[in-house]
Amino acid sequence: MSFRVVVTRNYLKLMKLFWTPASPFTRKVGVTARELHLWDNIEILPTTWSLQWGYRTVPFTPGLAEANPVARIPTLITEGGDVLGDSTLACLYLNDVSNGKKLIPEGEEKWRMWALHAIADGMLEAQILMRAEHLRPTDIRSDSFLDKQRDRIERCLDAMEARASELDGPLDLAQITVGVTCSYQDWRDWLGDFRPNRPRLTDWYARFSERDAMKITEPQETPEE
Repeated sequence: MSFRVVVTRNYLKLMKLFWTPASPFTRKVGVTARELHLWDNIEILPTTWSLQWGYRTVPFTPGLAEANPVARIPTLITEGGDVLGDSTLACLYLNDVSNGKKLIPEGEEKWRMWALHAIADGMLEAQILMRAEHLRPTDIRSDSFLDKQRDRIERCLDAMEARASELDGPLDLAQITVGVTCSYQDWRDWLGDFRPNRPRLTDWYARFSERDAMKITEPQETPEE
């Protein structure tokens, strides 16, 4: 007597992700996908960007603006063809289709997570605004604008230090976003060291940065062409 063993698995159709290795928002989606074991279900569509992207319209990678009129990175195209042109939307979608681990808690913890996520996401925005301003020619660069964003970053870092105990629970999207924003602060070292006077955040990040999903997605400069 012979037996045939049939193993049934739930396979997602391939999603597509417009990607740049320099973007912390893209990395947020990449870390999320890897932590949810969905990376192999995503086709990466690399993008190129002129260094003038920070202050003028530049040519877009073919297909990006057609898919997402905002032409924002990251843009995730679902297996059903829906276009999610925002990093948080993309992470929510990945969390929703994951058959295993989830990164969005339930109940009151969900709102605590979203509150911390909003702080980290706001810091990411300030970092990117500073990056864009740094790309402008020096004669049209605004020091006052840079100071405003730097103040915003410092406030966000102080808030994350104060809430560092919330980073020690089960992995969630807020932790990923905090980890990515701390990493970007290190990578663009002209943004300043986040560690002085923030011992708890420093200790947490030292441990979090050792996760495989963080190591694999370390940022690199985006090709210009």
